[in-house]
Amino acid sequence: MNNLKRLHPSDMLISLVSAIKSSILPIIATLVIGAGNDNSYFSYLWILILVFAVVSSVLTWFTFYYRLQEGELFIQKGIFVKKKRYIQRQRVQSIDITAGVVQRIFGMVRIDIETAGGNSEAEARLTAVTKAEAEAIRKELLGRATGGEQEQSELDLEESDSSDIPTEQGPEFTWKLGTERLVAMALTSSGVGLIFSAVGALFGQSFQFIPDEWFDNSFGFVTRLGISSVLTIIGLVFLGLLLSWAISSVISIIKYGGFQIEHYGSELVISRGLLERRQLTLQLNRITSVRLVRNLLRQPLGFVSVYVESAGGGSKDEQASTLLIPLVKQSDLESVLTDILPNYSFTRHYQPLPSHALWRLLIRYISIPTILTGVAVYFFYPLGLLGVLVIMASACLAWLTYKSGGSGAYEDYVWIRYRTFSLIEVVAPKWKVQSAEKQVSILQAWQGLATYKITVQSSLSGKSFQLRDLTEDHADQMLDWYSYTAKKG
Repeated sequence: MNNLKRLHPSDMLISLVSAIKSSILPIIATLVIGAGNDNSYFSYLWILILVFAVVSSVLTWFTFYYRLQEGELFIQKGIFVKKKRYIQRQRVQSIDITAGVVQRIFGMVRIDIETAGGNSEAEARLTAVTKAEAEAIRKELLGRATGGEQEQSELDLEESDSSDIPTEQGPEFTWKLGTERLVAMALTSSGVGLIFSAVGALFGQSFQFIPDEWFDNSFGFVTRLGISSVLTIIGLVFLGLLLSWAISSVISIIKYGGFQIEHYGSELVISRGLLERRQLTLQLNRITSVRLVRNLLRQPLGFVSVYVESAGGGSKDEQASTLLIPLVKQSDLESVLTDILPNYSFTRHYQPLPSHALWRLLIRYISIPTILTGVAVYFFYPLGLLGVLVIMASACLAWLTYKSGGSGAYEDYVWIRYRTFSLIEVVAPKWKVQSAEKQVSILQAWQGLATYKITVQSSLSGKSFQLRDLTEDHADQMLDWYSYTAKKG
């Protein structure tokens, strides 16, 4: 691979599909606006957009070259401005191999290379290479990584056997997400909120295309059945939630179908996806923290999802984190972690929040709903009394947040537990914590409370986790743990 190479010609089609996908809104806008515009030239703007996409895709393919040589990937690209980039083996954090629908038609895969100091986008992307070549690049940039840099040497102390990567000998351990767990994960996904927002926005935009006569006939029919307008709106919202739930479940099944983790020495290979097959290679020594998440649907059922933060490997749809285990029973969690991430499998004792923290949480959670409910009752009595339900729900959330809060540290690990809507536990080793911080507001100082925050490195930059309203003494102890204990190794 010493000579410069081009991507497979299917890259032109892949780039064209991507360009059309990103230009779909301008294309639709020109079609809709052009249909009602007397200027006939405006109606053909969408053709110019497509022509530009085709020309750009072809020129991009002709001007893109790459070469892999002695642990270094060289990329040259650019139509009007030539760009050359070297990516050295020591900077590579993770490699993500994906086979989308178009790639699978041509037997190709896409390979994304994340590096230290990269941003939300991959540092390098080869959109159409063979599976064999992708595997060769992965082995060259990850499999024989020597780790001579400062960061790497720090990590090698804890994983001295990282040079032993028996990829050809098969995985040491394999974990698969079974069909039942996949369905349970899809049905309990928290993505229904985002889908509901998208469905609502689409439904709102579609109003302008529905004739007024249709609305009059529909609502007239409902009124003749004796159903009030309020019940009709509640019914529509319920149907929207049901539709969003179904869409969210299907998306989750397509996205995480065939999920499995293979453990090779110091690497985890995560594969998933039915339509777009993705294979992420994650180095264990790049993991900076483990996050256990139980949303409101999964917690009563005893299910937990496991995310990891890492220097590279995160994705946008997972907030720059990596979903390591989509769904596992709480009773099986420690045994699975022992096989995949043994350093993070141990008993954790949490010091709970003090009792007077509950009053702060109640005031914080119910003050705004109480004010809004008072205004609603004044202007919209008796309908405004429904706000009492919101106050009660907020009070319950405050109670759950209080009961969930806790923190602890022992030897080389720190852990905190808090709740947004989901219950979240974060476990991080000391040598991965970039900073630890104690904050005390005026009101917290009056009550002897504080906020404790830690920051670890993630795909984008640092990611912070914090626990509010623990006692000042305990926050000081947590700071002492970070400041005075000798560094591991």
